[in-house]
Amino acid sequence: MKTAIITVVLTGICTAPTFAADSDTGPKGQGKGIEQKKAEVIHHIEERIANSQAEIICVKSAQTHSELRSCHEKYRPQPKNERRERNPQQQGTEKE
Repeated sequence: MKTAIITVVLTGICTAPTFAADSDTGPKGQGKGIEQKKAEVIHHIEERIANSQAEIICVKSAQTHSELRSCHEKYRPQPKNERRERNPQQQGTEKE
């Protein structure tokens, strides 16, 4: 019985400082990281807003369909993965 109590007490003493150390250092490091991440996200949103405003100006000034199309291509380019070139072998199998 005494051995079990001593084992439990020693285990508690050994693990308590580990948990305390983790709780003290965790929020400080995370707090700095979250502020930096928030600033990056806000900057990205502001860039998207500026791009959208420039697109609005382009669309409003367009006089023809081709000018409107060029605004769309300029401010909303297709992602690179959708433009990939296909092998001639793949093109033949798609029609089947």
